[in-house]
Amino acid sequence: MFEYVIRKRDPIAIAFYVGCVPFGLAWAFHQSMITGFLLEAYLITCMTFAFMPFEVYQNRAKQPWFWKSMIRKGVLVHPVFLAAVWFLDATYPAFVTGTGTIFFIGFVIGVAEAVLLGEIVDRTQPAN
Repeated sequence: MFEYVIRKRDPIAIAFYVGCVPFGLAWAFHQSMITGFLLEAYLITCMTFAFMPFEVYQNRAKQPWFWKSMIRKGVLVHPVFLAAVWFLDATYPAFVTGTGTIFFIGFVIGVAEAVLLGEIVDRTQPAN
């Protein structure tokens, strides 16, 4: 009966929801392009730097070279994707008017960036 309470919670899900609440509340109370973009940027960042490394690249996430390479390459790639999202939101304001579209755009672009960044990190890993 109490087995569910004893189980450990997923730390990635906890971090996602704890961070998503302030951005989601800001967007819910003040639906503007800036708050919509901030929510999308948070979703993209979570997908790229939290979900993908710990869920897809579990073995590599334990290696220091992986994080060093991920941060170095991410500094170059991440602003480009965020600028593209800002341009997309400014061009098509309908993307930031609905909750579903914000989460859909954040998910799709987050997966695209995570896959691209993962491939870049894979190609630059040290030879062992």
